[in-house]
Amino acid sequence: MPANLPPQYFEAEEEFRQAKTPQEKIEAIRKMISVMPKHKGTEKLHAYLRRRLAQLSKEARRKPKVSRSSPIDRIKKEGAGQAALAGPPNTGKSKLLAALTRARPFVAPYPFSTFLPTPGMMPY
Repeated sequence: MPANLPPQYFEAEEEFRQAKTPQEKIEAIRKMISVMPKHKGTEKLHAYLRRRLAQLSKEARRKPKVSRSSPIDRIKKEGAGQAALAGPPNTGKSKLLAALTRARPFVAPYPFSTFLPTPGMMPY
């Protein structure tokens, strides 16, 4: 069934598309619902808008999630490619990294001497 929506509805819909924050989207949806005629042809559209309004309201109330990883664990992406050295303890990964690159990781005769990732750049 045709909805026969007024031009104000399409203006509000464009505002919804342009909105960035959940609050702006909520206001645009409320405006769309208020200017939309209520009849048999708009029942599903009305239900969709109310469902979308509920989702956006829930999203607006939700607290932003906090990242749990520390910036120390991250190695910035640089160069043509990246490689990771992985293996059992005391097998010479840090020694190999020191030999291939100009990096100076802590090398010791006991296991688990390198606690943090150490970046190194190979000379080309």
